[in-house]
Amino acid sequence: MVVALNAYYDFEHGKTPPRITSEEQLAAMLDEVWRTRKAALVELLPAEDPAAATLDVGFDGDRGVGVLWYSGPDHASCHSYNPDHNPDASGSTSEPVLYYYMTSDTEYPVSAEIPADSVIAAALEYMRTGGRRPANIAWQEAD
Repeated sequence: MVVALNAYYDFEHGKTPPRITSEEQLAAMLDEVWRTRKAALVELLPAEDPAAATLDVGFDGDRGVGVLWYSGPDHASCHSYNPDHNPDASGSTSEPVLYYYMTSDTEYPVSAEIPADSVIAAALEYMRTGGRRPANIAWQEAD
């Protein structure tokens, strides 16, 4: 059951968010955010029932990665999880990474970063399942 989504991601769309009604529209909008913004978050809510579930979708276009945060009836609050993240092998730190929703910064654990194409696939699954937590990626509980 594909549901229409409202997409919040900048002040231009703050009061009247774009209404996304097809998977093609969603993929195009997320691809544009991925390719043109640095560490940006998009909040996706079912248009007919915004309180039902939330999927925050983030992209770091420079590095080709992104993050997800989900809250809904099937899980209270969780982040995407990269099971291949190994800070010792990659030389990265365990410091949180920042993604920006409009002008607010939001910390994510570095282990939440996954490939950007997996982020888009998860958002499409969220739309296809009526706002359920995507099952195509691994998740970790959010603090």
